[in-house]
Amino acid sequence: MLTNTIPLRDDSDQVCVETYVLKDSPEFQTGARHPAVILCPGGGYMVTSDREAEPVALRFLARGYHVFVLRYSVGTRFPTPMLDLAKTIKLVRDRADEWLVDPAQIVLCGFSAGGHLVASLGVLWDKPLLTAPLGVSPEEIRPTALILGYPVIDLELVSNVPMTIEGKEVGIKNHILATVLGPNPSRELQDQYRLDLQVSPATPPTFIWHTAEDELVLSQNALRFAMALAEHHVPYELHIFERGRHGLSLADDTTDVERQMINRESQVWIDLALAWLRVRREQPAPSITLDG
Repeated sequence: MLTNTIPLRDDSDQVCVETYVLKDSPEFQTGARHPAVILCPGGGYMVTSDREAEPVALRFLARGYHVFVLRYSVGTRFPTPMLDLAKTIKLVRDRADEWLVDPAQIVLCGFSAGGHLVASLGVLWDKPLLTAPLGVSPEEIRPTALILGYPVIDLELVSNVPMTIEGKEVGIKNHILATVLGPNPSRELQDQYRLDLQVSPATPPTFIWHTAEDELVLSQNALRFAMALAEHHVPYELHIFERGRHGLSLADDTTDVERQMINRESQVWIDLALAWLRVRREQPAPSITLDG
């Protein structure tokens, strides 16, 4: 495995891509191209969680994926984090020959707020909001598939649990809304980032998992997105596990915090997702007609 950190912005070394590239060995699969996963950890757009970064990356690596962990912009308004993700997709495609990436197999995987980021790009990748600032074509930043773990889809479906930030007590939902959309966002702006309303036939196939017990990001987020995918005939797979709190990550002792994040039933999500991705690779990608 070859690792590296690549900055995405000149004004911040915190916004970067951590690369986990499978080494090309003369002993096996010489010159073979591999699919890639771009991971977007959660953290409420305040941090990017380590628990949803390298431990998850290593699982995908073990199954033959190159992995790229995006430390996207936090504490800043949209679409800045989406532009970070779009740049990362283009970076991986531009260096596909160097890293032996299959450019037709670039999967986005996000958790919680990272799931919101991944789903946002998934529904908006072909829109000028992203392509115009970067000067790219939609095809250059098109993801092949999405994996969403307990994602935020509608910012209103986040519990307003109190938390202390810089000595002040604020609600998590209110803080995320203000961070992502700015103070007093209009209904039009809120609907633009209510992602189930933005699903179209151009949205990539999506794997979603959540838990019914999640009291921070409600499972209705996953259900709404799945219903929108169904309405637009986008392939999807949905798993709602009965038990488990928010932020499980791998749900085993690898990513446990004080015995609070172990959940045997939902540990299977990554095997289910990998099996789903294998099926997707075996099927031809659907043709997409872009809006003029």
